[in-house]
Amino acid sequence: MKNCIILIKKSKVKKKDMTHGQLQVTIVEGRKLKDKDIVGKDDAYVELYLDKDYKQRTTTIKDTNNPTWNESFTFNLQKHQDELHLHVYDDDVVGRDCIGSCKINLKKHVFGKGVYDDWVKLPAVLGLGSHGEIHVIIQHTP
Repeated sequence: MKNCIILIKKSKVKKKDMTHGQLQVTIVEGRKLKDKDIVGKDDAYVELYLDKDYKQRTTTIKDTNNPTWNESFTFNLQKHQDELHLHVYDDDVVGRDCIGSCKINLKKHVFGKGVYDDWVKLPAVLGLGSHGEIHVIIQHTP
């Protein structure tokens, strides 16, 4: 073999693309969800995300204000993703109605704490009253 020079190009990995572990989120159930339908009960589902560009959602549970989902979702955590957003909707024939939403501070409740297993309130406008609660289990794996 003649004199060969092999050039290896270093790949540049952006810090933004590096994961900081995984987040396993289980949406267990809801209770006392505010009724958005004029006739009947809610057809509720939960939309959850760390980043608005990558949303996940539960199936729709029809005709109840106390739905049981027991559905798990996995998120790859990126640097500075420290809030989990939960939006609960009533699925309608045309569109959807927002039942309530909340944020879970992952630094405060999850990172380094083991498993977070709690009921999260869906506050009403200005925090006056409640639009129900969602039972959530979250586990972080570094």
